[in-house]
Amino acid sequence: MTFRPHLVLATCLATTLATANYAQSLGTVTLIVADQERTIPVWAEQSDWSGSESWPSINIYARDFSDNGEEPALISLSFEASGWQPSVPEMDMVLYENRKPVGTLFAREEEERGGLTVIVDSHAFDGTSLSLTGSFEAMLGPSDNYGNDIDLSQGVSVTGTFDVVLETLE
Repeated sequence: MTFRPHLVLATCLATTLATANYAQSLGTVTLIVADQERTIPVWAEQSDWSGSESWPSINIYARDFSDNGEEPALISLSFEASGWQPSVPEMDMVLYENRKPVGTLFAREEEERGGLTVIVDSHAFDGTSLSLTGSFEAMLGPSDNYGNDIDLSQGVSVTGTFDVVLETLE
């Protein structure tokens, strides 16, 4: 029968059409933690923006699980940008040892929670895509309650930059 080849062809065609116009976020985040610099690729499926062009909500996730001798890296940086003035920033960084997660460090906007500051250097829209560059600085520390209370006595300083193209949240 010719039914099976048509089914396979229809499935391949549907998959091609569904992914042909699917744009993904891209770019890098460069971190300097404890005097060590590392550039991490954006996690395309998790990074995005939402809201309006004058008041976007930005979510940048970056991860690197390559087998190049370095420990894995996983960070998230998010903030609002009303009038392109970043506010309510949040940053999380997962720590790894022997390729296994051993903890998470957090930073928030308030000084007692890490004093996370974000600066947007440039932004541009192209359809649903947002090109964005900027920098950030904070003191990251552990927390028993997902960043509500951050122990900065065990903190580590972090600075970094981002150069990303984000797709709108669908």
